[in-house]
Amino acid sequence: MTFAFLFGIIKVMKAKHKKPKQKASEELSHKTKMRIVGIGGGGGSIVSEIASQLKKVDFVAANTDTQALKQASKNARIMHFGQSLTRGLGCGMDPKCGQKSAKDEEKKIVKLFEGVDLVVLVASLGGGTGSGAVPEFAKIAKDLGVITFGICTLPFKFEGARRMQIAKNSLERLTPHLNALSVIPNENIFQMINKDTPIMEAFSTVNRKLAANLRGMIEMIYLPGLINIDFADLRTILTGKGKLAYLNTSMAQGPNRAEEAVKDLLKSPLNEYSLGGAEKIVFNVTASDSLGMLEVEQISKTISDSNKRAKIIFGVCQDQDYKDRIRITLLGVGCEKEPEKKNKQESKPKIEAKPEPKPATKPKPKKKKSRTKIKPKQKKNIQKPAAPEGSEPRHGTWREPPKEISKVLIRKNALDIQKEAEKTEEELLDQEKVWDIPTFLRKQEER
Repeated sequence: MTFAFLFGIIKVMKAKHKKPKQKASEELSHKTKMRIVGIGGGGGSIVSEIASQLKKVDFVAANTDTQALKQASKNARIMHFGQSLTRGLGCGMDPKCGQKSAKDEEKKIVKLFEGVDLVVLVASLGGGTGSGAVPEFAKIAKDLGVITFGICTLPFKFEGARRMQIAKNSLERLTPHLNALSVIPNENIFQMINKDTPIMEAFSTVNRKLAANLRGMIEMIYLPGLINIDFADLRTILTGKGKLAYLNTSMAQGPNRAEEAVKDLLKSPLNEYSLGGAEKIVFNVTASDSLGMLEVEQISKTISDSNKRAKIIFGVCQDQDYKDRIRITLLGVGCEKEPEKKNKQESKPKIEAKPEPKPATKPKPKKKKSRTKIKPKQKKNIQKPAAPEGSEPRHGTWREPPKEISKVLIRKNALDIQKEAEKTEEELLDQEKVWDIPTFLRKQEER
């Protein structure tokens, strides 16, 4: 009896010790209160689709249009504001109407944010309600000391310049009231869909991606981990004013799951800026107990190498539902927007590639043009024959015979030349005899 009694006491004491631990874990898991608010038609539709996929978070669809609120998900609470101004209708493309509607309902909005630690504001900019009301919601949350994170989409180019200008003006008013902001141009949808994708399916693809990103952020905060990330870490990352944020999550399975997951993680199809310029980074790895130490090391090294100057915090969570899968969620804050490719090409002048230097060779002499004087060829040093006797000198020199004769003379020897000179002399003497006889005597003699 004594042994049984002691065993019972020990059992009761163990049970008493277990209960406070369970309560403590429940208090820790619910200590951080996170609320996601979709404002306007676009923001409300995004929140409605996400709300059915995520738990442990409060979802609110806020709008001036009662018809749009009727289509909201049952998993999201409804907040109707601006009824006295719009009478249950939308604001069209008048952002001033959305702004005034939010200001008139300030007390209602204050109650929405009371007791909340982190609020995520979701809106599609370019219309009236979302563009006008989101800055007012963010300002009230900031004044209450709530950490504010914004996710905003920009209109398509085909929606016109007017909508894009409204969206940009709203961003200018919204940014100072947010700790971090993720901007998603709708044009990036075309990177995730085919040309034959129906329009509703295209928007649903983006919503599913946003839901996956937010689910990863929720897991960071609420799931207990081997290396835990708490709200204090998240607050450290989000501390700032109007910083661009890079939020992305990726999942993979198989033997190379860590390599494939981290590769997709660093290439977000939604954001128009990369992780390279981020000042602070927090990432979380979720997997079953099959997660290996080498996989964690590979993921951490790849992320660290992508941005060596950033302050990095990481966590590891175990969830047996993942089996052979692995999920990585990353939030980078303080990113820099990349300049457009067109601006890069215009700003940098084209530089022609210099030809590679050829091996040094002696330069070939250039051919002289016909205008240049041609030097006469040097004559061979040939001795000229002596002037024959009886030849008349000319200007102190004897007259050269023609070339044909000179060639002949050059080939004759001295005896031939002497004989020819004697013969020539005899002919001249004979002629002189004829010239000395008078003409009339010469005629008689011929008769």
